[in-house]
Amino acid sequence: MTSATPLNRYEDHMVNRLNEAVTLCAAVGLPSMRVVAGTFDMNIEEDDVHRALRSAAPYLGHVQVSDSNRYQPGAGHLDWPALVRTLLEIGYQGWLALEGRLRGDPVRALQQAVTVLRHAEPRQ
Repeated sequence: MTSATPLNRYEDHMVNRLNEAVTLCAAVGLPSMRVVAGTFDMNIEEDDVHRALRSAAPYLGHVQVSDSNRYQPGAGHLDWPALVRTLLEIGYQGWLALEGRLRGDPVRALQQAVTVLRHAEPRQ
């Protein structure tokens, strides 16, 4: 898989939003070209992260998770139940990769991230 990964304006000036990554993927025209969505960068750049994910869904290949402060999920203010619900609604079946730093004891921080993400999943 080749990816178009939007980064926030403080890290890059070319591709900052998911729709820009989708445009790049469409222009390349290869089925292996996919969008990587990062929740930290989306928190900065997207007006509506849920709408952006829905629009990028046909090209979404990977999701990197970190909270609003680039620490593990649960350490900031992102709405994890809503984010996970959106990913489920669009049919995303790929991995959620932790991308960021860990606040506090590393084992506890990772346990917190797993707990936050698992509790965000709707129960059946």
